[in-house]
Amino acid sequence: MPRTPQAIDTLEAQVAEQREHLARLEAELEQAHASPEATIAAVPPRSLRRATARRASKRRAEARTLKADTTASILEFLAKHPGSTAGEVAKGLDLSRSSVSGRLTQLAKLGHIRKAERGYAAK
Repeated sequence: MPRTPQAIDTLEAQVAEQREHLARLEAELEQAHASPEATIAAVPPRSLRRATARRASKRRAEARTLKADTTASILEFLAKHPGSTAGEVAKGLDLSRSSVSGRLTQLAKLGHIRKAERGYAAK
């Protein structure tokens, strides 16, 4: 039985600490609501957000043009070197083998190139 009063005292002390903490948080909340300028300053101006979006859009557009350039260079390479494998095309164009392999598969499915006995050939 002597442990029960000790446990009650401990719990009452914890409740008092939590109430003090709650009071501090409520005071901070009141202060934040009283000065909305502080919270508005944390949000970047619209022009900065739009500038970031424009840069991202520009990067995506550049990536799309690079994709077209890659396709054109692969088709040109296959016209000069029929029967080339993905590894040979990648080495000849200084591109990664995995990206060339994926692009060759896409081009073959679209009918722009055909699968040869060994490698690919332009149509």
